[in-house]
Amino acid sequence: MLSEKMEDIYMQHDADTDNNTPTEGLFILNADGNFVHLNEKALSFAGERHGTLIGKHFSSIAPEKERRKIHYTLGELFKGRSTRYTIPKYDYGIKHIFEVNINPVIQNRKIIMFVGTIRDITHIRKMEADRKKAISREKMFRESVAHHFFNPIVIARGYLQLVMEGTCNNDEREKLEAVKTAVGRIESVVKNVIRDGDIRE
Repeated sequence: MLSEKMEDIYMQHDADTDNNTPTEGLFILNADGNFVHLNEKALSFAGERHGTLIGKHFSSIAPEKERRKIHYTLGELFKGRSTRYTIPKYDYGIKHIFEVNINPVIQNRKIIMFVGTIRDITHIRKMEADRKKAISREKMFRESVAHHFFNPIVIARGYLQLVMEGTCNNDEREKLEAVKTAVGRIESVVKNVIRDGDIRE
């Protein structure tokens, strides 16, 4: 029965890949959490040959510092729950982040095996970090615009209003009103830059 399940998994995995070249590591564990099979991608993560890992516990492929995380995972798995965690690994001083997913295969309310995948998510994490930096830079830009432009404009409008209230000359009041309108247009542009990142009135 276990061999039939494994054959189904292999066939499905091959069908999901182009030219039978898997895009992620696939491994199968027995009910005790020991390796039964690993494909080439999973082996490249482990850095060992297939024969040397068969029968070993799946925590053996994780760096020593990460094994505490694996032991927590064990408790979840043996309760019949799927689990996901990340493992950092260094190759020639370059840090890579791998995501590991493990799912129990249950038959007649009993765990008969586990199926797991490993994939390199370093580029995804880098994209997430770059996105956070971009958002932070944008926030700093808007705060800077608010401080250096919006605040002085508000002060200028306030003083302009005081001058307008203190003059009785209609000609001067019309000119000051035109200045006030121009300042209001600039204020609208700055507000839209701060709020929407859009240069418009």
